[in-house]
Amino acid sequence: MMLRHLLIPAALVIVGCSGSDAASDTTATASTDAPAETTPDTEPESTEPESTEPAVTDAPPATDGFVINGPARVRPSCESLARGVSEFTLDAGGAVHDVRVFVPATVVSDPAPVVLNWHGLGSNGAEQALLSGYETLAEEEGFIAVHATGVAAAGDGPNSWELTEFDTPERDDLAFADSLIDTVVADWCADPDRVYSTGMSNGGLFTSELVCSRADRIAAAVSVAGTTHPGSCEPARPVPYLSFHGTDDNVVPYAGGGESTLVDEVDPDGFFAQVMPAEFAEFAADAGCDPEPLRTEETPEVISYAYSGCDDDVPMVFYEIVGGGHTWPGSPLADQLAGSGIGFSTDDVSATADGWAFMSQYTL
Repeated sequence: MMLRHLLIPAALVIVGCSGSDAASDTTATASTDAPAETTPDTEPESTEPESTEPAVTDAPPATDGFVINGPARVRPSCESLARGVSEFTLDAGGAVHDVRVFVPATVVSDPAPVVLNWHGLGSNGAEQALLSGYETLAEEEGFIAVHATGVAAAGDGPNSWELTEFDTPERDDLAFADSLIDTVVADWCADPDRVYSTGMSNGGLFTSELVCSRADRIAAAVSVAGTTHPGSCEPARPVPYLSFHGTDDNVVPYAGGGESTLVDEVDPDGFFAQVMPAEFAEFAADAGCDPEPLRTEETPEVISYAYSGCDDDVPMVFYEIVGGGHTWPGSPLADQLAGSGIGFSTDDVSATADGWAFMSQYTL
């Protein structure tokens, strides 16, 4: 299937490919010239006051004493870490990725919980941070927020995260995710038992992949505007999971059908034939939940489908955004992006605040 890059705000688009589970050698390198902060094209420069921009620092250097899939180092205490944003590169899974780590002024514990927030097709870590507002929430709640940047498949095209349906042999984003977790645990005092995954579109789909194959590393997860359950999916444990999806999403269609603004032809048997509530229902089945969820009209714009009877009493909830487009519910940029063609975004629920409130209850 040929995918094309949409000429809409980059943080709001999708799709990638899936690598193998084999781990690879990794190298983390501090950047001497931190990448410039980027924002979606439609955002006025004045919407992010300079006074709220986190300070950017170099990544902490590795030192002797602790080994985790790489050179020996000492795990720092959260108290010793520089506050604000650190930017560095991580060579893992066959590619070099830019990584943005935000450490709030006050962390809730040492080691600290961490959220991995994956961007959409053609976007990057800084744009996903801005779209979701996760660094602002991290400052309020005291957790570490990590925004990595994907690479182009086969060195050509928009940045993406791999999915099972789009295999790219020369890269392995699951191995990269392993290395990223190892690095934030070793160098940024992250708690390995409280690593959470969320993401938008292609990043939401990649979060599904992590639930499938990294259930032993991800304590809970939230997918936004993209959920997929490949046939090979076999979670090692029931993972508490939420999904948000708009019924009028024209990029990742809610009801399937094979028609997406990302492809030139309708393909009723292809990737975009997936029905989002049905994909989520397969995760609920993996977790041993009762087949029929409880439907609740939370607001006129939000309907929840909550599964019960799941193994280990894990919660599994799918949120339908009535009339919602290809958006991040509750995004601080929703008003600025309203005219860009991505569709309606509700403020009745927040994929960030509500997603964090959900994930933060759980530990491995």
